Amino acid sequence: MNYLIVTTDPVSAEQEALEYAKSYNPSDVFWVKKNADKKEITVDVINEMINQFNLAAVSDKKLFIVFQAELMNTSAQNKLLKTIEEANDNTTVMFICQNLDRILPTVRSRCIIKYHHTKENKTLQQLAQANPDTPAIQQAAHQFFTATTIDVAMSCLPVLSKPENLTLALDALNKELATAEFSADKKFAIYQALAKISRNIAANCNSTNTFDLLLLARF
Repeated sequence: MNYLIVTTDPVSAEQEALEYAKSYNPSDVFWVKKNADKKEITVDVINEMINQFNLAAVSDKKLFIVFQAELMNTSAQNKLLKTIEEANDNTTVMFICQNLDRILPTVRSRCIIKYHHTKENKTLQQLAQANPDTPAIQQAAHQFFTATTIDVAMSCLPVLSKPENLTLALDALNKELATAEFSADKKFAIYQALAKISRNIAANCNSTNTFDLLLLARF
């Protein structure tokens, strides 16, 4: 059985996968990740996975967990198709990803898609603890929605649009917007702008210019 787990909290998802893996013989659990010196999960990693697929289980079942599955490049995903399609009932493949759009339709169609939710986002907590800009991000997000002039709002953007701050900035902006006293139409327009920024981040596009749309929606 193949599962595609879509999460906004990969730290929690990984911890839960580790806990689930305890129900298997450790020799039958295989962790699939990108190599440390690569930005993608490449075909050579998938070839190793397929080799393990073809070996008999030590116990009666096998588990493959692919972390950051959206990092599989196109060749790697295509390489997997036949293997996951022909997997027997005693083999489970669990793909964990944040961006479903980067998973090929041919892979998605061979998986049961599940959405992973957590009450407390441990990934964001870790990012916040590690980022010295966290207090400034929270202050800028609040000021952006309480600013009475566009100049004041623009002064918030340098800290919010820094590439290393974008994930925390989007979270802070969404939380501030939830309690902001705007009309329904204005809130909707701002949410749309934030969603576009989020999509650009997921697609590894330049998100800085998208903040212009956020300014336009705000004012």
